[in-house]
Amino acid sequence: MAITKRTRMPRTQRGRITRLERLRTDYSSPAQKLKIGLLEALMPETILDPDLLSTYHETLLFLRAYPDSPRILSLVEEEAARFHERVESLRTHDPDAAKELDDSGIASTTTRYWYDLATLEALHQRYPGAIEIDWEEYETPERIDALLPLIAEALESDSLDLSDMDTEEWLDFARGRTRTTSLGWLLEGLGRLRGSHKLHRLVFDALEVPLRWELSDSDASRTHARSRYDTPHFHEQGLLRRVDDFRREIRRPLHTLEPLPPAEGQEMIHTVRTALAVRHRALYPIEYASPEDVLVAECARGYQLVLFGMLPSYRLPIESDYGALILKNGQIIGYGVGAMLFEQVEIAVNIFDTWRGGESAFIFSQFVRAFHQHFGGTRFKIERYQVGYENDEGLKSGSFWFYHKLGFVPQLPEVRELAQAEVREKKRNPGHRSTMATLKKLALSDMFFSLRGDPARIPPAFPLARLSEASSRLIAERFEGDRRLARRRCADEAARHLRCRSWKSWPADEKMWFERLSLLVVQIPGLAHWPTRERRALVALIRSKGKAGESEFVSRLRDHKALRRALHTIVN
Repeated sequence: MAITKRTRMPRTQRGRITRLERLRTDYSSPAQKLKIGLLEALMPETILDPDLLSTYHETLLFLRAYPDSPRILSLVEEEAARFHERVESLRTHDPDAAKELDDSGIASTTTRYWYDLATLEALHQRYPGAIEIDWEEYETPERIDALLPLIAEALESDSLDLSDMDTEEWLDFARGRTRTTSLGWLLEGLGRLRGSHKLHRLVFDALEVPLRWELSDSDASRTHARSRYDTPHFHEQGLLRRVDDFRREIRRPLHTLEPLPPAEGQEMIHTVRTALAVRHRALYPIEYASPEDVLVAECARGYQLVLFGMLPSYRLPIESDYGALILKNGQIIGYGVGAMLFEQVEIAVNIFDTWRGGESAFIFSQFVRAFHQHFGGTRFKIERYQVGYENDEGLKSGSFWFYHKLGFVPQLPEVRELAQAEVREKKRNPGHRSTMATLKKLALSDMFFSLRGDPARIPPAFPLARLSEASSRLIAERFEGDRRLARRRCADEAARHLRCRSWKSWPADEKMWFERLSLLVVQIPGLAHWPTRERRALVALIRSKGKAGESEFVSRLRDHKALRRALHTIVN
C-alpha cells in the first residue's frame, strides 16, 4: 500500500478502524506513523458497532504480537487493558448488539460450550462462580435427575421424587449459600462417587450439560490471555514471509528446549487449556497434560514453542503424543500436536485466525525443528485433512501449496503427478491458479517430508489397530475374555521372559505400564532367546513409558530394532 498517497486521517470511525486493520502488516515508516495516529485518535472514542469493535479488537491483538515499535506496543497494551469498558459501553447502549460479541472470547462477553470434565474442573477451580449450567439451552435436564440419587443423601430421595421443584430449582435449593453455582455443587458430588476419573468423565459426558461462562475482565478472555515475555521482538524490518531453506532450518541446532519446574509447568498448562476452551476447542494431550513434562523452546523473533507431554496413565501404549502452544511476544497465537511413532512425527499446527497474516512458514519450521531436535523425528507427516480433505478451510487457504513449497510431497503417486503437472503449468503461465476441483484432488493424499531418503518412498503406516486387535484376540483365546486374569498372568509371564521379577517394587506408573504392555510382550516370538542386551533394553523401554517425561520412550522405541521387527511380525 502506498502510504504517501493516503496519509490523511480518515474522517469516520469506520474509516479509521478499517485503515488500521489494513495497515497491520505494513511496517514502512509512513505506516508506523499512521498507525500511531490512528490508535491515538481511536482511544477516546466510543465504538457502538459490534462488528467494528470486533475488528478493532483483532487488530489490536495482531499488533500486540507483531508490533512495529515500543510506542505502538504501548498504545496497544493501553487499549487492551480497558477493552472490557468498550464492551460494557456497547452493552449499556444496546444490549442486543453486545450479544453479537458472545462466543468471541473478548473480555466482558459470554462463552457457551460443552466442556470435557478435566477441562471444566480446572476452569471451575481457577474461575469459581464464572461458569454455570446454561439452563436456557439445556434440553434434557432429566439426565441430571438420574444422577442426583447417587450424590444426594438418602433422606433427600423423597424430595427428588415428589417435590414440585424442577432440576434447576432443586439444585439451587440444595447447594446452599456457600457454593456460588449449581455446577460447583454437581462437580463436588460427582467427585465423591466411587470409581476412576475416567469413569466420572464418561458419566459427566452422558449428562450433555451446556455451560455458560461469563468471562468478565479475567485473564481467560482472548483480550488478556498471554504469557509473560520480557523482551518483545519489534518488526522494524517487516514480517518474515518465507523460509528459504526449510531443511536447513529444521536441522539448525535448537539449544533452548528446556523443561519447566512442575509449578511453572502447571501454570503453562492452565494457559493453553484456557486458550483452547475459550475458543471452543480441546486437545487430548492438553486435557491430560503432565506438569512434570512441559518443555519450552526459545525460537527467535519473539517466538516460544511450549510442548506438553501427558500424564502417564493417559498416554497411548505405542504412539507418543505431545500437545503444543505457540506464543509470539507472549501472545497466544496457535497450538498443535505431534504424534510420534518410530522416526515419524505426524504434525498438525493451527494458527488462530487473528494471526494468519503473520509468519506462518517460520512458525511451522520451528514446530518441525523442535520435534526433530528433541525427539529425533526424521520423517514428518501431514494428514490429508490438514490440506483440505473434507476441510473447506484448508482448501480455501491453499494449504496444499503451503506445505508443498516447504518440500512436502503427496504419498499417492497419482496426486504427486497432478502436483507436478500444476507446477509445470505455473512455470508456463505465472498467473495460473489451481481450481477448487484440482485442490480437492490434491487433498486426497497425506503429505510427507523426510530428512533421510526420498519422501515419495514412504513405507505403509504401521497398523496400530491390528496390534490392538492382536491383544484382544490373545485375551479372548487364552483367557476367555477375562481381562484381569490376562493382565495378571501376562505380567508374570513377561517378568519371567525378561528376567525382571522385581517389577512389582517399581514406581507406581512404571509398574502400571509393565502390566499394560505385558499383553504385548508375551506375543513377541522367540523373546526367551533374545540376547540379554535386547531384553534389558526392552525392560528400560517399558519403564520409560511410566516416567515423568515420555521423550525417553520415544527414542528407545525408535532405536529398538528387534522390537520393531517383532511388532511387524505380530501384526502380519
